[in-house]
Amino acid sequence: MSANIERREFPILQYRQGQISEINDVVAAEYDLAIQINGKEFITLLCTPRSLENLVTGFLFSEGVIQHRDDLENLTINVEQKLAQVTLSNKAEFFLTGDKLFAQKTITTACGKGRSMLYMADVETLAERPENTFSLRAENVLALMAEFNRKSQLFLDTGGVHSCALSNGSELLTFEEDIGRHNALDKILGHAMMNDVPLEDKIVLTSGRISTEIVAKVARRGIPVIVSRSAPTSAAIEQAQTLGMTLVGFARGSKFNVYTNFSCLVRDETPN
Repeated sequence: MSANIERREFPILQYRQGQISEINDVVAAEYDLAIQINGKEFITLLCTPRSLENLVTGFLFSEGVIQHRDDLENLTINVEQKLAQVTLSNKAEFFLTGDKLFAQKTITTACGKGRSMLYMADVETLAERPENTFSLRAENVLALMAEFNRKSQLFLDTGGVHSCALSNGSELLTFEEDIGRHNALDKILGHAMMNDVPLEDKIVLTSGRISTEIVAKVARRGIPVIVSRSAPTSAAIEQAQTLGMTLVGFARGSKFNVYTNFSCLVRDETPN
């Protein structure tokens, strides 16, 4: 898919220090992708038209609709029609009625348009995971965020997208951008699922606010750490505490805040 579809140009008036200029400005494109499951409408996601396969698989993966790639029998995307058609291998497990999807499992409310509600998250079951023993070094966090910021080319061009990356603690493994912070996360999770990447020892880096939906998506896939350039909400902190996850916010320049699981931070030894 051409990178041009991710960007649009518009004539604007630019005001700078008392001067007005007529210029063409580059903005991030907004694209609506309808997802059908087993032939029936499921949801429409507003997104950036990049890595759409990863977006669809990651959305279903992060919401708990599928657990691994074998649950996905077929996926086709028609870019012109803005339509993703998904066939699940276990057709008897999920069924649609009206504008709601009911399943034997319960998962989080989805973000998108065209649906009143999908299903509720059973976050308490996520707390049954093994204890988080992941450790972080300050210099590694700062180095990862510096690399993360350098890779945000679409943001540098438009200022209108969020970024998300998956890391093993020493390098970035996958990087994605999207107008939606949930979508950017789903894209990296989709890539991980389709490539059988283990997630229990990974870190999610994001440019966006850490809210409860983000925590739930990450926790559901067993990832122990979220590092953000932005802030967490109070509910996200409380949820992460319940789940034993590590939340790091305001990771910018030479500083960051650790909001949960303080023991994860390896403290540098002070020389005598």
